Amino acid sequence: MFKILALGDSLTAGYGLPPEYSFASRLEKALGQEGKKVRVINGGVSGDTAYDGLRRLEELLKHRPDLVIVEFGANDLYMGLPVEEVRDNLTRIIDKCLSSGARVLLAGVLSLLNLDDDYMRKFHKAFEDVARSKGVVFLPDFLPGIPGNYKFTLPDGIHPNESGVNRIVEHVLPVLSPLLS
Repeated sequence: MFKILALGDSLTAGYGLPPEYSFASRLEKALGQEGKKVRVINGGVSGDTAYDGLRRLEELLKHRPDLVIVEFGANDLYMGLPVEEVRDNLTRIIDKCLSSGARVLLAGVLSLLNLDDDYMRKFHKAFEDVARSKGVVFLPDFLPGIPGNYKFTLPDGIHPNESGVNRIVEHVLPVLSPLLS
């Protein structure tokens, strides 16, 4: 059985949703409907930054995932953490995943950014640069058209509701599928 670790923050964890509607659960269900024998491990924790994910990673890698989806950035961004610190933490996460033998898909949070802001431009570019330098697949936006769209969010306008999670899964599947072989 192919194992995927979904490592991230509340967007991965399924903040405010029943466990069966988390990103990991919905992704596993969608892949199963495609006939793939896949287990998706929910390694999302609400409030986590990339640093927090790095601290939790060793324990999660004991599951021996074949692929790790790395989704961080929202909390790093809202806390205004230094871009170099975020870049370093993402690099270290990816290095540990690759060293374990897992492939990596790095997901950014482009739709949370105001690209007219210099900090936010540098923040997004850090994700692009890390993915390129490590040779991993990059999905620029984990939340396509979701923030601020109340059809896809909880009342906070950011965290995806059930429809939003389904939208994320539909967006991730085409990028993920080539990595499953």
